[in-house]
Amino acid sequence: MEKINIFDKLNKISLPVIILLGVFILGIFYYVVEVNKQQSIERQQEIKLQNDARIEEAKVEQTKKEYIAKRKSECYAIYEKERKQYNNVENFGYVETCFGSNFLCQDDSCEIIYKDKSTGEYFRKYY
Repeated sequence: MEKINIFDKLNKISLPVIILLGVFILGIFYYVVEVNKQQSIERQQEIKLQNDARIEEAKVEQTKKEYIAKRKSECYAIYEKERKQYNNVENFGYVETCFGSNFLCQDDSCEIIYKDKSTGEYFRKYY
């Protein structure tokens, strides 16, 4: 009779233990799924931020290119005007950034090159 009593007690205890173990395993599974979901959302947000930064950088670059094209066009118009007005205009160029030791040079300027007819020397004006 004692043996039957022990098995009855084990059967009564085993069902709640199995239920608790099942709930515990399901809880761990749910936690792992939520952590993975959160990491995926964070990765997607990071990718979106990187794409947004690239798009913004491309817009800035395009705006800069458009500005330079506009300034080159303006420079050519200045060159044409000077060439019609003076017969010693040799060349022109848009100076985006000055390099070297030319202290007369200015960033974002139009350089018009003239030739002194009496001396043959070149000189520049910046607009």
